[in-house]
Amino acid sequence: MASAPSTPGSSAGPDWTVRLTEQEAAICDVLDTVARQYQEKEGKKVQLRIAGGWVRDKLLGLSCHDLDIGIDTMMGYDFAVLVNDYMVSIGQQKRSIAKIATNPEKSKHLETATMVVHGMPLDFVNLRSEVYDNSSRIPSEITFGTPSEDAERRDITINALFYNIHTRSVEDFTGQGLRDLQHGLVRTPLEAFTTFEQDPLRVLRCIRFASRFHFRIADDAKQAILNSDIKEALKTKISKERIGAELDKMIDDGAGRSTAIRLLHELQLYDVVFAPPEVEGTAKGTSMVAGTMRDPEDAFRLVWIMEWLLKINPSAHQDDNDGRVFQAEVDQGQEALLAQTRGAPFTSHLYPVITTAASPHIAQIASKDEPFPEKLGTRNLILSGMLYPYRDMTATVNKKVIPAGSWILRYGLKGKNLDIDIITKLAESVTPVQRIIRSVAERRATETKDIQDERADMGMVIRDIGFVAVVGKKWPCAFLLGLGVELLPKFDALRRGILDDDAKTLVAEYNSFLSKAEAYHIEHCFAWKYLIDGKELVQLLGIAPGPRVTNYLQHVMRWQLMHPESSKEDCRQWIKDHSDVFT
Repeated sequence: MASAPSTPGSSAGPDWTVRLTEQEAAICDVLDTVARQYQEKEGKKVQLRIAGGWVRDKLLGLSCHDLDIGIDTMMGYDFAVLVNDYMVSIGQQKRSIAKIATNPEKSKHLETATMVVHGMPLDFVNLRSEVYDNSSRIPSEITFGTPSEDAERRDITINALFYNIHTRSVEDFTGQGLRDLQHGLVRTPLEAFTTFEQDPLRVLRCIRFASRFHFRIADDAKQAILNSDIKEALKTKISKERIGAELDKMIDDGAGRSTAIRLLHELQLYDVVFAPPEVEGTAKGTSMVAGTMRDPEDAFRLVWIMEWLLKINPSAHQDDNDGRVFQAEVDQGQEALLAQTRGAPFTSHLYPVITTAASPHIAQIASKDEPFPEKLGTRNLILSGMLYPYRDMTATVNKKVIPAGSWILRYGLKGKNLDIDIITKLAESVTPVQRIIRSVAERRATETKDIQDERADMGMVIRDIGFVAVVGKKWPCAFLLGLGVELLPKFDALRRGILDDDAKTLVAEYNSFLSKAEAYHIEHCFAWKYLIDGKELVQLLGIAPGPRVTNYLQHVMRWQLMHPESSKEDCRQWIKDHSDVFT
């Protein structure tokens, strides 16, 4: 039996008062008025509560614009209609109401109504009680529920808090939510095994919130997650799409990504979330799997390193959580490294997206708009790190050999084609990137002065990465990933906040490459147009069209990189004078 709700002042501890913004206060005034008018007219009482994440975030001092309004005795759409009528009565514009029907497969177990009130979208849904059987994560029976029943069916206690719109107070019907929030604990409202058995997806939600807020998962919840029955249920009862959606939230939350991957490993779920390729399994046409998975701990190490590298330049990290990163705990190792590197000259170019303008005198392939390029670059670097243990594995699908990481994203997690294409390119670029970094460093060490060759060598690697349409200006991500991989042997020292001379040299070498690419004006060369296209090249050489022309065009581009100021006529003349290059 659930305990009575806790309220501010009911026990010694923090001040659990929610401080509303003017907009939030106006919304609560509207909802309270509509409920009172309904009771006066119909003689029926309706109580409204803001549920879940908004309450949690407000108590943690975070902004939140996701308001879920729980209603105890009415359907969400019916109450939204009343709100709309009231707003019209006080001279406000009538708003549309979107009714979202039940869709159990997408975790929509009850009808939801959405409308905008005072500029903020609100979701209206009735409180509910759920009954499960053992065959599915979808409830077999859903009924109107009390606030206590609704709180008990939620994933964790800190997400089961309510804010009573009428009393303007926090309600804790589990009797544990406020205490767990104070002590940084992720705990299930009911017995953990029962909670996870009903809906195994809650396992991943526990990990996500523990990572996001740097909270500790309760011991009973850990034991339940480690239970083989729960692990099997997560494999068989939860769709790949739902697992992928939770992973997306772990990545996009912005805080604790390395913590999330560490917890997945510690709780023996890495190969559940990132299930390896299999023959005759998820992907039809998979005929062979080669290689073995490396230690999943490598994923944690590499993601941790990538988080540090991304934080060196604050602007590369600024869009996470709309700027809202919970600071309950900071990684002391990363903070110590940041103190040594932030603002230092040798880290000034560590940034995953090109921000300079292209040279106006060099013809460029028209680029497409790139929404949130920094966030996309960050996201795919983190995903690449998470998949790093599969670096030595491949799968053959319909006679085509693909990296295991690409297979997992496409068939195991039902990922987006954009992510798959970028991550595939990033992974296959690690070795070429490390090779060109060594080459440029050796030339500097030996004072080799062949600038044309160096510029061409660098540009060809940049083109190979960025010429893939979805990568483009994000090609430096491949260099940040290459640097992260090279720093892996230094992980233990880095985690202790030690940046030794070898690590400094590595960072400086990668930074020097990016800086030199700008100095050579080749940072946009991935989009350079050929001065002489394939058709013209065939005519100049007097050869038949064919696959070899693609290779010949690489010679043309290398010459362009060596002579960036030259004209089309200069290029034509070079081709005529050096036809032996194309044999």
